[in-house]
Amino acid sequence: MNIVRQLRSGQRRAVLGLCQRYASKDQSKDQSKDQSKNQSKNQSKNQSKNQSKNQSKNQSKDCGKLQATKSPGKSGEPSKGPDKGPDKGKADPKRKMVTMIDGDGVGAELTNAVLEVCCAAKVPIDWDIFHEHKAPDSEDVSPEVLESLYRNKVSIRGPIKSHRWLDKLRKELKQFAYVSVCQHLEGNESPYGKFDCVIVRDEFEGEYSGIEHRVVPGVLQTIKVSTSVGSTRLAKFVFDYALKEKRKKITVAHKANIMQLTDGNFLEAMHEEADKHVQEVRFEERYLDTVCLNMLMKPETNDVLVSSSMYGDVISTIGGSMMGGIGMCPGYAVSSKGLMYNCQIKPHEEMVGKDLVNPTGFLLAAVLMLREQKLDDHAARILCAIQSLYKDSDFRTQDLGGEAKCSEFVQKVCDILTSE
Repeated sequence: MNIVRQLRSGQRRAVLGLCQRYASKDQSKDQSKDQSKNQSKNQSKNQSKNQSKNQSKNQSKDCGKLQATKSPGKSGEPSKGPDKGPDKGKADPKRKMVTMIDGDGVGAELTNAVLEVCCAAKVPIDWDIFHEHKAPDSEDVSPEVLESLYRNKVSIRGPIKSHRWLDKLRKELKQFAYVSVCQHLEGNESPYGKFDCVIVRDEFEGEYSGIEHRVVPGVLQTIKVSTSVGSTRLAKFVFDYALKEKRKKITVAHKANIMQLTDGNFLEAMHEEADKHVQEVRFEERYLDTVCLNMLMKPETNDVLVSSSMYGDVISTIGGSMMGGIGMCPGYAVSSKGLMYNCQIKPHEEMVGKDLVNPTGFLLAAVLMLREQKLDDHAARILCAIQSLYKDSDFRTQDLGGEAKCSEFVQKVCDILTSE
């Protein structure tokens, strides 16, 4: 554990140094611009000086805010934002506060990648960073983490090893849906061609309700729960999402031919909501095995796929693998208490400190988060930097057949951002 903490501290210091470097680059560019203006406009010399001073101060202030929130906090405590002096109690309405949870294994390397790229893109976000997510001596969610999640409403987390911790978090926040965004990255070799689909799965009911018991010795039973309230809530969310994102078709995956009551209830709720949007969104139902087959054989025909918990887990795993690896697929959990972004990557504890993890999926999750925060320009710049790296070069991490390290990949993305 001490080794992991040392690695995290070293990584945070490296991110801080890079942020300072980006800030100095921007300041030097502004200074050179100011010098040329001074030479051509001698009469406005004093004004140009004042402008350059104000610009450098503002840039230093912005990067300072990002840097201050990147310093490693104490175990189980968030990294606090910068001291604002007399206005310390007043929040800057132009800046967003986001909870960041390192998670386990390579999680710290992934969160560092997001910090570095967001710094290079000058994203106006203050980070509430947690290196530890568990309550002391338990598998419970840390009270400090919960308080931050409730307050900030938006969060991004690294991979978590403990399924019990994830289950408690899901129930505490009442996360009822998970959205996976599976899109082909041009330039990344794939036998499936171009595809762009969204997979929405139930997170609160279905096979993952977590209700199991022993009937008699040697006979065990798990209960699949499906309520009208839960199914209607998910159906409404899916159609609202499709309309908001201008999606054209929704396909529900089910096995109502076998589980006539539970899947039948789920399917009925989808049909009832579909009847309200006949003129806006096309709706169809397919058996689970047909949906899986169409994902692989006709990937371009998929748009929005929705299903119960376990079915959706299978479908999203297929979608992530089509992108190049399950960890390439970004997504987020939905609840009335906020959104939590991540990608479907495992902790990979065997890779800790080796700089081998592919940060693409986690960076794409950050892009989704920035869009939700109405930071569309910053999200577009980061997405374009990632896409251009795949499209215009053969620079790949080892899991995609290349030789690049995680830090080298992140640096390439940052170089593209700062060269704009």
